[in-house]
Amino acid sequence: MEKVVLYSHGGSGNRGCEAIVRSTRKIIGSSCNNSSFYLCSLNKEEDNAVNLKGFNDIIEYSNYVKKNSFQHIVAAAHNRLSGKTDKYITLAQKNIYKMFGKDSIAISIGGDNYCYVDSQWLHVSHNEAKKRNTKTVLWGCSLEEANMNDDMIYDLKNYDLIVARESITYNMLLKKGIDKNTKLYPDPAFQLETDNVKLPNGFIEGKTVGINLSPYIFKSKLSKEQVIDLYVDLIKHILSTTNMQIALIPHVFWSHNNDIEVMCKVYCRFQESSRVIFVKENYNCMQLKYIISKCRMFIGARTHSTIAAYSMCVPTLVLGYSVKSRGIARDIFGHEENMVIPVQELDNIGDLINAYEYLKENELALREHLLNFMPSYKEKALVAGNEVKKILIKS
Repeated sequence: MEKVVLYSHGGSGNRGCEAIVRSTRKIIGSSCNNSSFYLCSLNKEEDNAVNLKGFNDIIEYSNYVKKNSFQHIVAAAHNRLSGKTDKYITLAQKNIYKMFGKDSIAISIGGDNYCYVDSQWLHVSHNEAKKRNTKTVLWGCSLEEANMNDDMIYDLKNYDLIVARESITYNMLLKKGIDKNTKLYPDPAFQLETDNVKLPNGFIEGKTVGINLSPYIFKSKLSKEQVIDLYVDLIKHILSTTNMQIALIPHVFWSHNNDIEVMCKVYCRFQESSRVIFVKENYNCMQLKYIISKCRMFIGARTHSTIAAYSMCVPTLVLGYSVKSRGIARDIFGHEENMVIPVQELDNIGDLINAYEYLKENELALREHLLNFMPSYKEKALVAGNEVKKILIKS
């Protein structure tokens, strides 16, 4: 029996990471139903908290190494002499390497991990897997061309399969000569199922605008206070020109990268209003997707909050900050104009209001397009499992 090992999962405190895990398990399981499945996680406690199931075991990264241990001393000496951190990385990932072998396939599921400057830990993981004759897959990825260097290109060329989740990344990989087995399929979370829950108090189905904010909105040229004012003005505009409710919907709950902290800065300006609600309950990603599906429109900063909206045919405006937002919108609508606002370009008090007005004026057409487009697009996400099956058959 083949062993499918999903790794580079940051933990389910990020509901987007949780959505990728659940959907990937579903997609690959539908094609490789005789395999055993293991999840390697940076935070097993978070995964247990959302009742993540379907795995033979969840293996946690061993990040906590005693500083006076022999292994740590060796890693420190190596770092001082060479300037490299690979020994430290190996200590943190030693539990993961035990899962690699010629009878396993290692699937890196952190969709945008390679987008960041510090991706050395991914190179080390991949190299260790290849040393053990493991088939390797980079799954549902987005990559920023500006961050690519010769080391990353060499690393990417050694994957047995790369699945890009949007066409900007896919075409860039081909241009870089990373084309041996590079495929294009939608983000796996388009296959995420919903879990019906009671809607929060004050949430009116079909008459609520969902808004998601994240710390990434502060990538704007404006000060943090000015950015918050933009969202406050947007909400005031919606309240004064419509009879709709507003639901602030967080999607990431990590202490170091928390949507709630940002959204509290907005909500505190409206906490006396019965028309503005804060969805703070500890919903998992499937339950949040259900709540988002009941919105009339959605405005989101987190990619997987907007994927939840798109996949349920809710007209959506994305406050994007990277290639993944632009690429996904382009693949769905044929362009990203008016569909994605780069947060870096927010510099005027009217920017968000104008973007919302476009969304409202084109609401019916956008919903109709999504209703027609989404069934086949979501089916493509499911078919991606066949690519992994081909790799397993070859092994």
